[in-house]
Amino acid sequence: MSISRIIYTFFGIILFPCLLYAQGLGLDTSKSTLQDEVVDSEKSVWSFSASAYYYTIPAEKNFISLIGTADHRSLHLEARYNYEDLQTGSVFAGWRVEAGEKFQFGFTPMAGIVFGKMNGVAPGMELDAAFSILDFYSETEYVADFAHQENNFLYTWGELGVNPFSSFRTGISYQRTKLYQTGFDIQRGIFAEYSYWKLKAAAYYFNPFSAGNFVIASLGFEF
Repeated sequence: MSISRIIYTFFGIILFPCLLYAQGLGLDTSKSTLQDEVVDSEKSVWSFSASAYYYTIPAEKNFISLIGTADHRSLHLEARYNYEDLQTGSVFAGWRVEAGEKFQFGFTPMAGIVFGKMNGVAPGMELDAAFSILDFYSETEYVADFAHQENNFLYTWGELGVNPFSSFRTGISYQRTKLYQTGFDIQRGIFAEYSYWKLKAAAYYFNPFSAGNFVIASLGFEF
């Protein structure tokens, strides 16, 4: 199956039901006042995103990881492919909590199911914080494999960024993996991200100037 067909199928399966549900939240204008219509419209707002990450790793086969999200008020839904493992998908549901004005903080606990080459459950959480031009983002999950306990692992992806311009963001990134009964494997890198309209493109360079260096290029779309 071609990469483009995988992408279309993946996001079609995940986002099509959400779009149908969002459409079903339409207003009954014949029985509503203008104020009621505004309130109902705000409640029915969904936001979606779709991102692709292309991994270029020396001495290994390159691959694409896909992530799609759907958000409705505090509800957060997420689907991934080639994230926990190759030829493996996962779906998550979570509830976002936000606080702060000048210093903004967000926390989203999630529960997920992993299926495909690996099958299991994956509780996790996403954290984000922002103050002035500085921001922080982190996503963590613990994957418990149904078949083999030795495949269980804890994984964290994090970014500490600065926004010198409204459309440009750069900073340091890291990913940390802990396999069952092993120590932490930490990889550090740098990244640069550019936003235009509803598009977002980024490049990550991990383990710079070392034998284990690799590059990730990403492209995302919000709608």
